[in-house]
Amino acid sequence: MAEVRRRRARGVARTRAVLLEAAAEVFAERGYDGASVDEIAGTAGVSVGSIYSRFGSKRGLFRALMTEYMDRDLARVRDGFAGGPAGGLRALDDLVQETAASRRETLLDAETWASAMRTPALRSLLAEHENGVRSSAAALVRRGRAATGHELGVPDDEFAVVLTSLFHGLCRQHRLDPGSVPPGLYARTVLALSRGLAEQAGAGQAGTGHAGTGQGPAEQGVAGQAAADRPGR
Repeated sequence: MAEVRRRRARGVARTRAVLLEAAAEVFAERGYDGASVDEIAGTAGVSVGSIYSRFGSKRGLFRALMTEYMDRDLARVRDGFAGGPAGGLRALDDLVQETAASRRETLLDAETWASAMRTPALRSLLAEHENGVRSSAAALVRRGRAATGHELGVPDDEFAVVLTSLFHGLCRQHRLDPGSVPPGLYARTVLALSRGLAEQAGAGQAGTGHAGTGQGPAEQGVAGQAAADRPGR
């Protein structure tokens, strides 16, 4: 009986993966507005009912796709940070290059953004996704500050907005002109920004008699712990 349940669970997981792969392909090529549940089901080789039973609607399927991408990339970045700040920033730099070079992710980004600007419901869904990404980024910022005792002088969630916006911007610039975004640019920028903010905040604390620990924020992980995964598309 237990083996039957395990086989059934594996089958459910396989069907879900096939549906998400088909959804990514169709949403990228057709855009959110142009994609239909019928075409996605046909691409996946399943019935339309399989989509509705698992995701409820096209919007539910799109939300699941964005969540799948976010969870995958966050796991990769967290694995990088497990080996230290340098590993985490390398993972993020790799994601910038890979995301920008992916035709599918380029189209998903462009089509989703354009549709979201036209459709309030999709704009709300995309904002919900981005809020989740920023929350994860802010949690890493807090963890880095707690580990080092450093302050950056800006709220964690605001610094997370900067980090995710930098990621988006570098991906889009790379797509237009790959040579203008060399490997390592994201890491170098985050390190310089976090170091400058921490030094400025430390100078302010020193002026009021509350100096920090004196450890370098970049080297001790404030910058490394600050960044989140690929922030959405």
